[in-house]
Amino acid sequence: MRRSTTRPTARVAPLVLIHAISAGTGMWSAQIERFSRDHRVIVLDARGVGQSGPIRGWRRVRDQITHDIAQLLNHLGEERATICGVSFGGVIAQHFAACYPGRVERLAVIDSYSDTRPTSLGKALWLASVYAGSISNLMPPAALSRIMRDQYRRWPHAADYLSKAVTRLRPLDALKSRWAINLVNYPPALNAATYPILGVVGEDSWPRSIAFMEELQRAVPCTHLIRVADSNDPTPLCQPEAFNAILTEFLNDQR
Repeated sequence: MRRSTTRPTARVAPLVLIHAISAGTGMWSAQIERFSRDHRVIVLDARGVGQSGPIRGWRRVRDQITHDIAQLLNHLGEERATICGVSFGGVIAQHFAACYPGRVERLAVIDSYSDTRPTSLGKALWLASVYAGSISNLMPPAALSRIMRDQYRRWPHAADYLSKAVTRLRPLDALKSRWAINLVNYPPALNAATYPILGVVGEDSWPRSIAFMEELQRAVPCTHLIRVADSNDPTPLCQPEAFNAILTEFLNDQR
């Protein structure tokens, strides 16, 4: 597992940043620059991404990755941390919180979802579409790169980063990651939590993505949900300044 940390002089809970699917640690450059001033920032390439090793098998992939994060915190001598994840990373962040609730200082779920059980026609259709669409990870890198540039043309920084990131994608590991996060249900665990929860979603994300985050807020009432104008998934890349301001306020909130 490839990881990187920065340590400020002040002693506050560290901030763990978990990337979007196959995006790697580089997507957090604006957040590392901002938050390393007053937090120990911990970023990592999840299994199957960047400089980390491959995902082992097809089962318990979320467990493998969250165990890696727990082991990384142990290695760094950190008992608790603020866990922040975007998209794929948002699912992993919630899984970590469900498995290790005593190690979570705060939880930030960005452009993600908490309950994808097919309890409605809309959610059933979404679930079917992501299983079927996951084979796109097997497309040629050049084709994936063109898709990213077109999809994110309104956000040049995100388009540039993501179009390059997909050229480094490991197809089989990306497919395993996608399948691992499709069917989840975290509200029961989050409702038992004693830590603050932040939700963030871009207003230009897919309608189902916005609906998922609104469902999280209804299912887990302690969640503070913020919608970011002119932003898509991943908001930290599409609107880094706005996202940094939101996360700063969340980290500084003493409630």
